[in-house]
Amino acid sequence: MKAEIISIGSEILRGQIVDTNANFIAQKLTELSIDLNYISAVGDNQKMLLSLFKKAFNRSDLIITTGGLGPTEDDITYQTIARTLNLKLIKYPEAEENLKRFFKKINKTISPSNLKQVYLPEGAKIIINQYGTAPAMILEKDKKIICSFPGVPHEMKNLIEEYLIPYLKEKFPPSMIKKSKILKITGLGESSVNELIRDHINKQSNFSFGIYANPEDIQVQITTQAPTEKDVEKLLQSSVNQLTKILGNYIYGSDEETIEEVVRNLLKTKKLKVAVAESCTGGMLGEMITRIPGSSEYFQGGVISYNAKIKEDLLKVPPEVIKKYGEVSKEVAQLMAEWVRKCCHGDIGISITGIAGPGGATKNKKVGLVYMALADGEKTITQKHQLFGNRQLIRLRASRRALNMLRMYLMGK
Repeated sequence: MKAEIISIGSEILRGQIVDTNANFIAQKLTELSIDLNYISAVGDNQKMLLSLFKKAFNRSDLIITTGGLGPTEDDITYQTIARTLNLKLIKYPEAEENLKRFFKKINKTISPSNLKQVYLPEGAKIIINQYGTAPAMILEKDKKIICSFPGVPHEMKNLIEEYLIPYLKEKFPPSMIKKSKILKITGLGESSVNELIRDHINKQSNFSFGIYANPEDIQVQITTQAPTEKDVEKLLQSSVNQLTKILGNYIYGSDEETIEEVVRNLLKTKKLKVAVAESCTGGMLGEMITRIPGSSEYFQGGVISYNAKIKEDLLKVPPEVIKKYGEVSKEVAQLMAEWVRKCCHGDIGISITGIAGPGGATKNKKVGLVYMALADGEKTITQKHQLFGNRQLIRLRASRRALNMLRMYLMGK
């Protein structure tokens, strides 16, 4: 079976929104072992949409669209599908009833433009959208299947999970189950990861691997297939175990797991509380820690000491230390971590000081130079990093390096 995804909306082509819908659907099709051959984005233009639909029907067996189901004049998905397949648009009473319930719930009157949403191509299996106003559909015609879903991500995701996935599983039960596992790595670059695991990859015949870099980490995706769920899970775990032997503690998590969650679990297990002192990151480290619900159990607070005077007054860094070594130095980072631990009554203090740029560099200290420290009352660990990227990337990378330093400390490494 050849599948195709079409994302509809001029806002995608203008760069006003990121098309996360296609990514989500592609993942679901992969899990169902359905081959995806094309992903397209098209604006709210009937001529272009009509041309793309005709191509899609000629080259694909399964076409999934998102977007263009709303009440406005430029929402023309169903009209164009009907025209492409020479079908009538007919009123679906159940869609009208759902629309009335929705507007009654929010205490508003249905506008005439909303009523266009109750007309779908003749023969469609309607999917009532309990998350919004636009109904979705599955339509079988001439041995082809076209499925249309709203463009609003949470509506689309819920409807696909609840209706499309069960439909496809029943209609096309896979002979093989395909699954993927993602390992998340920090502290190594993409090329370093590739060098370390190259031999392992080359020895595998029943797996496919992908190495992907993003500002937050490096991800290794492992994909394999087997006749049963149990077999595929066993194969994946075997590969994960082998890669873990190679990459060790550079792996911090898997799949949807974040480094913040890993640190949270370690802090809670060890019953430790942490405080932060930040300069160049401006509170980003504290934000990362506190974005996890329940972080008040282990996060005490922090000081954003952007100015030297704040470092002196609030973090008790002696002015002579700053004068001698500079604000961006191992010595200052160490004192910041030690004092924030005390003043915030934490078990651990972490500090970051650096040059995020684009200004602030000197002959000996370049943009991207960052010092960080971790103090626990008995010892203080310091690290020096020369980071790269624009201002925001340097701040992000510095914060994540500090989180990883905390992770490694909590693991006893």
